[in-house]
Amino acid sequence: MPSILDQIVTQKKLEIRELYQQLDLETLRRKTQPSGKHFYRALAAARAQEQPFFIAEFKRKSPSEGWINQNADPTEQVRHYARAGAAAVSVLTDTPFFGGAYADLRQAAQALEGLPTLLLQKDFVLDPIQVYLARQNGADIVLLISAILSPARLQELRQTAESLGMGVLVEVHDQAELDRIQHLDFPVLGINSRDLNTFRTALNRVNRLARQAGGRFVIAESGIHDYRDAQMLRRADGFLIGTSLMRRLPELGASLATYFQAPSKPLLFKACGIRSTALLQDSPADYLGINFSPVSRRRADPGWLSTMVLPPNAVAVFYQNSEQEIRDTLARFPFRIVQLYAGDVSVDFVRSLRQKVFLACRVHSQAHLDALEAYADDVDLFILDGAVPGSGQRITYPIPADFPYPFLLAGGLDATNLDALRAFKQCLGVDIASGIEQDRMPDAGKIQAIAQGLSALSAPLV
Repeated sequence: MPSILDQIVTQKKLEIRELYQQLDLETLRRKTQPSGKHFYRALAAARAQEQPFFIAEFKRKSPSEGWINQNADPTEQVRHYARAGAAAVSVLTDTPFFGGAYADLRQAAQALEGLPTLLLQKDFVLDPIQVYLARQNGADIVLLISAILSPARLQELRQTAESLGMGVLVEVHDQAELDRIQHLDFPVLGINSRDLNTFRTALNRVNRLARQAGGRFVIAESGIHDYRDAQMLRRADGFLIGTSLMRRLPELGASLATYFQAPSKPLLFKACGIRSTALLQDSPADYLGINFSPVSRRRADPGWLSTMVLPPNAVAVFYQNSEQEIRDTLARFPFRIVQLYAGDVSVDFVRSLRQKVFLACRVHSQAHLDALEAYADDVDLFILDGAVPGSGQRITYPIPADFPYPFLLAGGLDATNLDALRAFKQCLGVDIASGIEQDRMPDAGKIQAIAQGLSALSAPLV
């Protein structure tokens, strides 16, 4: 059966054939006026100021989510994005799969007239006629997806767009796609953490591929819902964010940067072994780990969980569970995040999950760290733990300073030794179980003390 991406491309080819029946390309070329806004300059200015470049997306639906916000008004939404500090706005124009239209793009262009905010047309562009239509309807930037274009056609479309004063966002998803176009001269690389065939996301894929960007600007696309996700994307110059904005716009207030950077929370905190209703409902921790390991004294009572409404930051923690046990638990409880241990599960199993995946590693040697590379494309965040998870023992093997991916540090941490994080450039925060306990149970006071300690740990990491 054809993948969703194959179905989209097949439909797009039919649409392009109809466009050529309705329009004359040469006439369209003569009548199209160039853009007066400059995508690449805007990115350079944001990088120079060390500010993230936010692209906020207007998207009514998607194949993976269904209808997100069917009746949203483009003018109102786009103006809100601009007021909240979006450097650019993306508008979906595909109708069958995303519910978009060129009318949405035109309304967005009118709403942004006179403002510095740029406008990105997001579609599955295969032919120059689509580039001209994008510009005629107000777009300043066009998306080119490597997965559906030959390098020669991608180069042709890029040159067409840039001849109209437009910027180009070139999107890849995996190593093979990047390798095919690495020789081309383009300044902005979009890395989509979403697989357009399965629509699964894995944020660390952005970090891995960004290491090969070759000086290009990097835009992280898909799977970014809040400051926690943005923290995991250390190598990105900017973020393209759609679904979470379409669903949660009223929560964002006046500033995208405040919501997605959370400057008051410079480090992340995962409190693990939560077995209290009060802590599950009200805790300063960024993530709340609920343990299902058959060898852990912190294993949660399924009966207790059955009475709970799980918060979105709840993490199902598995250690020495079978893959079938993990599947059964996730089928029973609607966790959005799962924590697994490297070696307990296969890469294929990780790839089959729809949840965000935190992958923990028992660090004994360099070989254990090297083994994580096999999972790097398919997880969201790493956790580096001691040799005996849950024991309160510190990691004894020295983690290399050049460990390449963002991670949480675990193993023997509490409110008194958080300075250990300063040794690691890629460390995003902590994962603590024994250090939050009093009389072998999670303690609100200790959790609060750790949260305050992390907030105070504001000096630059090494």
